[in-house]
Amino acid sequence: MAVTGNPYDSEAMKVNELIYGESVESLLPGLLAIADNMKPAKDGSRHFSVRLEPERGNPLYRALMRVEAELLSEDADAVGTPHESQRSYEERAADALVRLAEALGGRRRRS
Repeated sequence: MAVTGNPYDSEAMKVNELIYGESVESLLPGLLAIADNMKPAKDGSRHFSVRLEPERGNPLYRALMRVEAELLSEDADAVGTPHESQRSYEERAADALVRLAEALGGRRRRS
């Protein structure tokens, strides 16, 4: 995840805008902590481990839970179709982080 420029100056991202039920302003500290702690693995994936104070971590945790719920619902709807997925918890959590980052980047908007 890359963060460039000053997001508070961006017309595309308002700090009071809700992304998965949380303000952009409340999500940024946790996401920036993740970005600062990401390390590449030999297989090309990225790994991170962060501990956040509740005021920084809870908004991110709630948003990620909402994204995971959305992904679970999509997976349930796909059961018995050619699009059925057998994602692990870890894969769904990673997909949730990507979807949240996409929403913050303006590719998806959710409230």
